[in-house]
Amino acid sequence: MSIRIAKPEHEVLYQELAKLVGRYADKMTSEEVLAVGANMLGKLLAFQDQRTMTRERGLEIIIKNIETGNAQAIAELMKSQGRA
Repeated sequence: MSIRIAKPEHEVLYQELAKLVGRYADKMTSEEVLAVGANMLGKLLAFQDQRTMTRERGLEIIIKNIETGNAQAIAELMKSQGRA
């Protein structure tokens, strides 16, 4: 079975979620924002149909997409002119 990777058409949902996080980001530390995101991810995993999605399969999808997201973020940072 192939691993489901976020597709370009999923970008719309990502952008909406990023806007929502941005509205609260100045009221929380980056660690708190990360914790909220991880909590939501845990709930999304728990809400999967246990008849069709094993915990291991869900974690496999999560891990692969974390790797993909990290690579995308690094690629975006590499395009920037300045240095942080």
